Amino acid sequence: MQRWRKMKSNLFPISKNGFRYILYAFVTSALLKLLDFDTLSFLSFLLIFLIVYFFRNPEREVTIFDEGSVVSPVDGTVVSIEDLLDSEYGYKVVVKSSYFDIGVLRVPFDSSVASVSQKSGACLPSESVLSKDVNTQVKIVFNHGEFNQIQVKHILSQSFAPLEINMSQNQNIRQSTRYGFMLHGVTEIYFPKNFRLNINDGDKLTASESLLGFFIAIP
Repeated sequence: MQRWRKMKSNLFPISKNGFRYILYAFVTSALLKLLDFDTLSFLSFLLIFLIVYFFRNPEREVTIFDEGSVVSPVDGTVVSIEDLLDSEYGYKVVVKSSYFDIGVLRVPFDSSVASVSQKSGACLPSESVLSKDVNTQVKIVFNHGEFNQIQVKHILSQSFAPLEINMSQNQNIRQSTRYGFMLHGVTEIYFPKNFRLNINDGDKLTASESLLGFFIAIP
């Protein structure tokens, strides 16, 4: 019997990842006000509302799908779907997330964390051919049973906020649980051959609500 561990989820309407930036903007606004730079102080104060928007953390309705369902771990737009040959995975889906998408990351299905690996690096634009190799990124393998396994790779693009992950190896986690934050980046999702996709190029995805597809039982 699997024992599910509770993760330290942030249930505030603003992600805790944004608290420091709100504080920076508030202190800057106050200092500029004391120095009689009223216009700059007002602009700094307005910046607080922009930061709150970037780091918003809404509750999401957990849709009840059939057993074996996988939901999107990120908000964003599907930019490519690729069949993989000579690989342990059958498909690769690439999702691009902008500053206007919610950055909270959510678990795609009831699973165990087989591995988590992070690499610090640059923040080049996603259009750069070097971004996949040199940008800050994290690779997570979720699995449930012998065949139901997917790999999620988050690659940070030009962003003022770091890519943060709150999970550990061998942790059992529930579908839709918050596990990290990425503001502006690209997510590559690798699916096994026993997976039936339910999405198309150009689809707009919502974390924990958009159905990516289902694992198919292997006879």
